Amino acid sequence: MSAAAAKKAKRTGPLILLVIVVAGVVLVIPPALAGGLMVPVSKVGFSETTGSLTATQATANVSLITAYEYYFSVRAGGMVRTSDTTVSSSSGNISIIMDLKLTNPSGQTVDLGNTTISGGLGTRTHAIYLSIDQGVRVSGSYSLNIALSARVTVLGVLGATLYSRTVIATFTVS
Repeated sequence: MSAAAAKKAKRTGPLILLVIVVAGVVLVIPPALAGGLMVPVSKVGFSETTGSLTATQATANVSLITAYEYYFSVRAGGMVRTSDTTVSSSSGNISIIMDLKLTNPSGQTVDLGNTTISGGLGTRTHAIYLSIDQGVRVSGSYSLNIALSARVTVLGVLGATLYSRTVIATFTVS
């Protein structure tokens, strides 16, 4: 074997070992963190219209997905996702505070914090993803209370709180 071939073989060995270790970590870590291969995920959806001060009834869908899909796709997208449907800042700007509290099957309430959304007045659709990171781990009935409060700014002058609403979603993990 020539010196060049021996040197190339020396460099290839650690590289192959590194690839094997990284692949092993990617395959082992998500199920280890999740406590299993499958993870329950609840998607709670509702809409609110700041111009007419309304919020729709929340709906919840529960599905079982792999720990890989949860960590690499769902969790990476964030817990709260909002999309503007018909929003315009010509009438003013709004600051919406969404305070989230989850009650688990044993009756304990977990404060999931709050999210602030700013923009124009109008209709927005919200999706909230709940899973093992938020305490949705065991079978049973859960309840998510979403307290919405909105403050409007017209022509740069802060106005009063427009409204406070509570949207409640219940779902069961089996």
